[in-house]
Amino acid sequence: MSRSFGLKWADLHIYLVFIAALAVSASGQKAFSLDSLPAENLDQETRCGATIEADAGTLTVPSVGQNIEPGSICIYTIHLQTRSNFRFNISSLNVTGGERDEDCSDAAVRIYALTNLVPAESVESYTFCDDNPPPTTGSFFLSGNLATVIYHASANPSEESGFTLNFEAVAFQPIPTTHESSYTSATTGLIRYPVEGEYETNRVNTWLIKTSDADANLQLDVLLERIDMEECEANGNFTVNDVCLCDALIVYEISSTGILEERERLCGRSNDTLRIEYLGPNFIIAFFTDHIDVPGQGTGFQVIYKPHEVATTTTTSQPSSTSGSSTAAPTTTTPRPPATNYSSECGGVLTGTQGLIEYKLDGSYSNYERCLWTIRTPYRSGIRFQLNSAGFEPEFDNLQIYTINSAGIQGSHVFDQPVTSPVSVVLNGTVALVLFQSDFSNYGRGISLEFSAEEGFESGILYYEDRNTVVDVGDTVVTRFPDSGLYRNLELSTLVYMHKNIRAGRVRMNITSLDLQVGTDGSCADKLHVFHVNDPTASPPNNNHLSRYTPVEGICQMSDVVIPDPTNVGQGIILILATDEQSRANGIEVAVDTI
Repeated sequence: MSRSFGLKWADLHIYLVFIAALAVSASGQKAFSLDSLPAENLDQETRCGATIEADAGTLTVPSVGQNIEPGSICIYTIHLQTRSNFRFNISSLNVTGGERDEDCSDAAVRIYALTNLVPAESVESYTFCDDNPPPTTGSFFLSGNLATVIYHASANPSEESGFTLNFEAVAFQPIPTTHESSYTSATTGLIRYPVEGEYETNRVNTWLIKTSDADANLQLDVLLERIDMEECEANGNFTVNDVCLCDALIVYEISSTGILEERERLCGRSNDTLRIEYLGPNFIIAFFTDHIDVPGQGTGFQVIYKPHEVATTTTTSQPSSTSGSSTAAPTTTTPRPPATNYSSECGGVLTGTQGLIEYKLDGSYSNYERCLWTIRTPYRSGIRFQLNSAGFEPEFDNLQIYTINSAGIQGSHVFDQPVTSPVSVVLNGTVALVLFQSDFSNYGRGISLEFSAEEGFESGILYYEDRNTVVDVGDTVVTRFPDSGLYRNLELSTLVYMHKNIRAGRVRMNITSLDLQVGTDGSCADKLHVFHVNDPTASPPNNNHLSRYTPVEGICQMSDVVIPDPTNVGQGIILILATDEQSRANGIEVAVDTI
């Protein structure tokens, strides 16, 4: 299953901007303090890392009320905004819990300058621990306008373990550099920069990928594609070794002990795909551009990362191993991975302003497949879908797209012809269901589908959550939504249940609790819509496998429900919860199994 965390990280970024604005008006200087953020706004995936955009600030780790797991890696990237060169001082440091650690291998605070202006072996860095404390003079310095602070927490911490780091920019920056940063703990993802056109000059962009929050032992494959960026000309001003001093893309890996290592540095243009295998669960992608657009800029790059897959050809890389077990016991709570914007699986949740589905792109799909993806472009009012390639059996196999609003299905489009060059469509809506289906005969090659958010914004939705569950034979999945408490006003959330193998049966759902707000006229103010995924009864070609199960006006009370309900059955079942701006209630509970 997968879950979107709504505004949590966006709220953190907005909060930083707000705090920075207050600081500027009060003192003329931006300031940042993680300690000043409300603890409830920081879930575990953001507590142990952040991106900071400010010219001065104080980083206190852990923050008030924060519990950092022993042995954790916490990663913070700091972007100076209007000046350059850091002055640091560490006002408190207690990281090893009283144990001897002369080489700082058990716990440490490490600080690195990130830049393309010096070779990897010449990057400035500091490492401090209790047995290797900061300089007695107090301050120490780091060049540039981008740094990363990495905290390797002790496996045996004390109650006082942690540190306080103060930083400020000290040098005038004649040509201010624009900074942009992002953070994710998704275990798969797509980064395309820029989304379209050429990138801007004089910028520093970083993407902090910290998947250890989901799986500390994860090994990743990172694919670098569509590389198109300016390189310095090897003339009188630059040597052949200096071509990446102008614009450069750098991949930094962060080890399990917090040591940062440059894994790849790229510039220039290439249509080849560079594959980095067995990358650790935490890494940073940094893109640097200079202020000169001669001989030109470029269209940027694309990065896809995902858990390592064993190659089909012989390789000298270290082997990977997996282990697992299964159980037929009823499931009430299942950990959901962070939201991602890339998928090569049959179904899932994708969240972001742009993303990519590549399903069996290099192979053939099977007969009688059903894959359902939920795509969310938060708070945007339109989505562009571009089908790059598809080898459908014409008319009988297809890709169906449905956008959703508070009334249920808002718009739809079907791709049902083979595609060798991109075709696109724009649909109104902020969330969509994408269904790939094949019939019982013949087959073709897989699909590559991109999505990107349009410019407009949706003002009628404040909250959302998307879940996508695959139910296997013998499983019983019980879901209470929300998990606890009351649902939220102006919410548009989706729950999807798909049978793992539609040849082996269908999913069946019983609504065991339904408590939504009822209007003064007795109609539903907050609504639950239910749709089924099933083969249409009409003769092929079939371009609509979704059918409404509940009335058009939706349902909101148990009096609207039949228990047990033998007809609430399908290859898949989709629930849409839509709430208005007034009053709240307990929500829903459903039990889903297979027949």
